[in-house]
Amino acid sequence: MVQKNERDFERKLSEKGKSESALLGEYLKTLPFKIDTIYTSPSVRTLQTCAEIIQQLEVAPRIISSEEYYEATRNVMMAAVNRVDDIFENVAILAHNPSISRLYEYLTGDSQGGFVTGACAWLQVSAEHWNEVSGGTAETKDYYYPGMDLK
Repeated sequence: MVQKNERDFERKLSEKGKSESALLGEYLKTLPFKIDTIYTSPSVRTLQTCAEIIQQLEVAPRIISSEEYYEATRNVMMAAVNRVDDIFENVAILAHNPSISRLYEYLTGDSQGGFVTGACAWLQVSAEHWNEVSGGTAETKDYYYPGMDLK
């Protein structure tokens, strides 16, 4: 069980964060698929990030906010991934470090040292159902970070 830090939970997205979130949305728009669902932490800045991203997308995805994505252990994050409904094919997770980095490392087996703030990885999962996703079942197809050139 994790107690949330109210001060951190209520922290707003900075102006730099807003512009980086919009650029992340631009990047997501270039991917060869449409995100149908975004699972997000309910922290103020994460919801603001989500809103900035959605403004850039052609089709607004369904948003599911859950405390599980705020300062969670890798096991809690993995359990949340395993509960994703199979009607959703292309899912994004907006969460916090170190949780999201640990989940990435577990899914891919790639110990890349953690995500910088605002980074995004496109993973392709080899499982047919979300409840079958486990360690080593994902491959990194692309990686984006703030300031990266979009081609």
